[in-house]
Amino acid sequence: MKTVLITILKWLFAIVVYHPLMLFFMLSLLLQPLLLFPNIGEILTNGVPAYHFPFFILGLQAFWLYIAMKSRFYGFPYRKLTMLLPLLQMCLYTSLALNVGILALNGWADQAYYSKWVAVVLAILAILGVRLLMSLFYWKYPLVQSPHQTDRVIGR
Repeated sequence: MKTVLITILKWLFAIVVYHPLMLFFMLSLLLQPLLLFPNIGEILTNGVPAYHFPFFILGLQAFWLYIAMKSRFYGFPYRKLTMLLPLLQMCLYTSLALNVGILALNGWADQAYYSKWVAVVLAILAILGVRLLMSLFYWKYPLVQSPHQTDRVIGR
């Protein structure tokens, strides 16, 4: 009786809460890099601070994506499309890099903490740093496993 109730609650949570929020997060994760690139151009051309996504939202998206990757039950629909979860990871990392770059550029445009070229260098370093860390992550845990690399899979 107890396991039936737990199963029903798990399905109810998945249908009512998890998957609708995950669909919203998937859409926003896919669009965030496309929405953030023009903001960098606006900051550089106009010298006016631009909007960036709050880091709390990125953290919430990362947590929801983590649940989809680690839970067989909640991540089942997203594993059917093989490249969906890695694509969402890459969009999340790119959004994080662009947010840090926009913060550096906003520091120049809003408070004039440093000169424009220092802000541009900091933004480029932030983007390159996150891309380098993403490359190291996917080098260590590749998306396509060869037969002799099955022991290096995350979680084993």
